[in-house]
Amino acid sequence: MFCPMQLDCQAMTGVIYNCPNLSECLDNSPLNRREAIRLYFLNQGIKPEDIRINGGSTQDNNPDYYSCLYSSSFTYNFDSETRDRIIFGTSIVWEDSMGGARRFHNLSRENLQQLISQGFANPADAQNFSPTVGDFFDFAQRQGNKGFEFIFEGYVISPERSDYRVSIDGLFYRGICSTELIFDFQEFVNEPDELEIEPNYLRAWWD
Repeated sequence: MFCPMQLDCQAMTGVIYNCPNLSECLDNSPLNRREAIRLYFLNQGIKPEDIRINGGSTQDNNPDYYSCLYSSSFTYNFDSETRDRIIFGTSIVWEDSMGGARRFHNLSRENLQQLISQGFANPADAQNFSPTVGDFFDFAQRQGNKGFEFIFEGYVISPERSDYRVSIDGLFYRGICSTELIFDFQEFVNEPDELEIEPNYLRAWWD
């Protein structure tokens, strides 16, 4: 496992691997789950005191589940023009947006990765009872590796508001749905506020 940020993973694990996300890190690291998660986020430049890894039998029984939360010290990138171009393809005149919020419905996995890596979206944020932003991305990454591309919906808040952020509150997939995909999807979304499962369409949304 090689993570070219701050620490030498090879020296600590004896394994060279380019880890593009946490799921890959967990798959390839010889360390136990908790230590692998901790090392991954240290390599992302997160301070040790800002990393909290929840343990417990439920999480340990599911290797795809993790809860590694950033503390309140997370600092958003306030370059809202770049953020909005990633999401909408153009800048937004926020003075003309009623309420200082705007929805999006077609955010790709690659664009979500950009938002996370550039500090526009906090991986620990969640819309009420939805999965976290990081959970959404990791699920889409795993499915993308299988050829199933999920799209995200949500909303952004104006830089003029104190609760400036990007929130993900839903995801969907269009295409032939295999039995495995449907099972994985149902297991991931659990009980959203809106759920649609069709032969060629999957969608979950949280209020």
